[in-house]
Amino acid sequence: MADGRLRLLFKSNLPKVDWCPLETGPTGRGVPDVNGCLAGIEFWVEFKLAEHWRVTIRPEQIGWAEKRMRHGGRVFCAVRCRGAGGDALWLYSGMALRRLKTERIDMVACLGNWPGGPVNWDWGKMLAILTTETEHADAQRRGNLP
Repeated sequence: MADGRLRLLFKSNLPKVDWCPLETGPTGRGVPDVNGCLAGIEFWVEFKLAEHWRVTIRPEQIGWAEKRMRHGGRVFCAVRCRGAGGDALWLYSGMALRRLKTERIDMVACLGNWPGGPVNWDWGKMLAILTTETEHADAQRRGNLP
């Protein structure tokens, strides 16, 4: 799968989130893969599978994420990297998409990185990043948001 089965993993490991998968085709180019909502906090997540430490990002995805975040939206990119180094998940602010398009995933500031495969990923911490304003503000201070 092009998304590294992340859509299924997020849904099964974060069951309290109301997930809405999106397939917009040519009518909504750039819209992330899923919308999630928990306790009144909505967020968007784009899922990617890294090949050789890189992901494919389309210009429309960058534009959509940056515009939504400028309006106060919460946009993230979850990247699964499998290979000789194991099976890790990297979580980025949507504002990192521009750099992810041209740089290796390990060269771009991330919000969290969990090695060891889905069983060992810190799903609780991941949910906190997706839904907690403090995490969002911390990302902004680190320069990952406008």
